[in-house]
Amino acid sequence: MGKVVIFGAGKIADEAYFYLTNDSPHEVVAFTVDGEHLCAKEKLGLPIIPFEGVTDEYAPDDFKMFVAVGYQELNKFRARKYGEAKAKGYELISYVSSRASNFGGAEVGDNCFVLEFAVIQPCARVGNDVFLWSGNHVGHHASVGDHCYIAGNVVISGSTVVEPYCFVGVSATIGHEVTVGAESFIGAGSLVTKNVAPQSVYITPDTQKFRLDSPAFLRLTKMK
Repeated sequence: MGKVVIFGAGKIADEAYFYLTNDSPHEVVAFTVDGEHLCAKEKLGLPIIPFEGVTDEYAPDDFKMFVAVGYQELNKFRARKYGEAKAKGYELISYVSSRASNFGGAEVGDNCFVLEFAVIQPCARVGNDVFLWSGNHVGHHASVGDHCYIAGNVVISGSTVVEPYCFVGVSATIGHEVTVGAESFIGAGSLVTKNVAPQSVYITPDTQKFRLDSPAFLRLTKMK
């Protein structure tokens, strides 16, 4: 447990503040962003300070940090800030929801964000700086590499490897013993059953709009 400074001031930072405040032993004491992006002095009743001078007010010996930003540049922006925070001497905390399941005590790295109803099966591994949103399944002997972002309700099947800097969209499914190469983008709803080369993009088309609008469709169904 400890006092934590959150890097970020956007929606991901909002989420981090909520979860850390309501479901962790940590106390959030401030937010920090790069000085050029400092647009306000306060967020959620706490100060926002320039990252360049954060050690002057919140020394690494006394405070920890959590980098709460999204998947910009396929997570490379977050990875840079992760590295910069470590270079300043900060210990980076991880958050694992009390409603997540890690029954086998699988390894989870630092600066990870694992939300409710995520399941990490025994013998799996989650690297550093990985965001696992609600309802994800990381199968037995699977691994998720550093600096990945896994959106909600994703299935990563057993013995599958997701290499670093990947994004996996909502409700995607990755099959058994598949390797997803580094820096790949797997779109929402995709089904991947074969190995994926690095820097690949898989996009599933949206469902086509039906020819009738909703009032006409309801009339049609009533007629039947």
